[in-house]
Amino acid sequence: MIRYSLEDIAFNPGSIVTVGTFDGLHIAHRKILNTLVEKSRAFGSRSVLITFKPHPQEIIGKKKVQLLLTEEERVQMISDAGIDEICLLKFDRDFSLVTAEDFLIKMIYEKVGLHELVLGYNHTFGRGAQGTVEFARKVGAKIGFGVDYIEAVLIDGEKVSSSTIRRQIQNGNLQLANKMLGRPHSLEGYVIRGDQRGRLLGYPTANLKLVDDRLLIPSFGVYIVEASVEGNKLTGLASIGVRPTFEEEGAPTVEVWISDFDRDIYGKRIKVAFIHRLRDEMKFGSAEQLIAQMDEDKRMMNEFLVKTINKQN
Repeated sequence: MIRYSLEDIAFNPGSIVTVGTFDGLHIAHRKILNTLVEKSRAFGSRSVLITFKPHPQEIIGKKKVQLLLTEEERVQMISDAGIDEICLLKFDRDFSLVTAEDFLIKMIYEKVGLHELVLGYNHTFGRGAQGTVEFARKVGAKIGFGVDYIEAVLIDGEKVSSSTIRRQIQNGNLQLANKMLGRPHSLEGYVIRGDQRGRLLGYPTANLKLVDDRLLIPSFGVYIVEASVEGNKLTGLASIGVRPTFEEEGAPTVEVWISDFDRDIYGKRIKVAFIHRLRDEMKFGSAEQLIAQMDEDKRMMNEFLVKTINKQN
């Protein structure tokens, strides 16, 4: 059940609660959610997840945050994890001034009810980020709730976090980012008309207008992708960049070529999952050189897919 105010959640003193932004719903986030669900079932109570919109750093840090998921995806994935109550709170300037103690006692303990609070290793809350695991434990010992602490999850020696995943995607390390996410990083957007150059080159592409311009676009380059189109999952290639062969400068574009596909999907919403990074964006001396490289990209895509299928079998 999705709520937009704590007052909309019926009071239940046995609630098992977690709080966080949960952008990306990566493997460490899912460990928190699994713990929340398991504890609520063991206690015969309910699980409650409190999250925020927009991302708190947009208010506190006054900066645009590059998101790993749309709000719709984030809420859906939380719901799919089996959480009983999801509260999507508006995070504004006034909310940012609420103290950690007031947030715990007046907003959660007294309004929602709280038997146990489940927090990730690096989560902070309240004005000035004063709320920590130790702080919550002191408050809990005083008024009567427990606090469970979820340790950091390590992948290839790095702690899994949304900020680490963003950095890896921006640096072109898609393999590590996808490991931390537990799935391929993806973008959703609407197919818009471009300059039709891809069709002239023999590789018609779908130009993507993102559903949210805050979504994190991977580093410039060419990627093997899986495109979800009208209920079908199709393989292809995505090119991200400014098309230096034809233009000196311009806004970054996301263009997707879908293998063995020639339907009109203008205006359709599609999802593009980034499976593997093939190469950097390149500038070519002629259209013929570009076509030759695109042929090579297609060959490498097919080779990669055959190896992946064989490995799975």
